[in-house]
Amino acid sequence: MPTEKPQTQSVQILEECEEITLVELSRICRVHTEWVVELIQEGVVEPLPAQGTQWRFSATSIVRVQKANRLQRDLGVNLAGTALVLDLLDKIEALEARLRGIAEASAPENADTD
Repeated sequence: MPTEKPQTQSVQILEECEEITLVELSRICRVHTEWVVELIQEGVVEPLPAQGTQWRFSATSIVRVQKANRLQRDLGVNLAGTALVLDLLDKIEALEARLRGIAEASAPENADTD
């Protein structure tokens, strides 16, 4: 029985401000570039303002593409639904951040009344 060689995976840590190309984004997320182009057309991810002939993306686009991939692969959500879900998740995250800010701002006031 032949033994399989374990696959090695390389890890690259990117800063949020780093820029990557369409090919790099596709390779990192293990998806086809054509599918990423569909995500762009649907507004799921947006390239950075053009500074040349090829699209460039912020490193944070990796997370969005991976989420979109999981929504489609695991839940069968279509492209328009994926865009909607990600938009709603962004809004929930923003609202939760506002609530945390409000709670932190009111915490000292509550401590004085005890």
